[in-house]
Amino acid sequence: MTLDQQPSVLLADHDALIAVDLSDALEKAGYSVLGPAGTAAEALQRLAADTPTLAVIDMVLNDGRCTHLARELRQRGIPFLVHSSCRRDHRLTGDVEGAPWLNKPALPYDVVTLLDELFLSSSTAVDVA
Repeated sequence: MTLDQQPSVLLADHDALIAVDLSDALEKAGYSVLGPAGTAAEALQRLAADTPTLAVIDMVLNDGRCTHLARELRQRGIPFLVHSSCRRDHRLTGDVEGAPWLNKPALPYDVVTLLDELFLSSSTAVDVA
């Protein structure tokens, strides 16, 4: 992956309005968006069909916790950030330990900025390796 390729983002959020708003902001920032997915099952299907560069996930989706999704992203080495109304110290957060975190409500600009930082840091790590 080089910096001149368009990065793709798997977007999983239970709130359709937030997801559409965030999807638009990500596309305007130059990302190709896979989703939005409102359930972990849908996000996992999208993940099986395509490998994104990054992901933005909510802790709780319409079909429950996103623990399996977070584990799958980690196993595949896909960097992700959490955009959630769950508190970071909540019991649900063990599977996302160390991931960047933005509490809702966060401005789409803030999500894009943090995702840009995550992309640049992951690209640098890949280029160095």
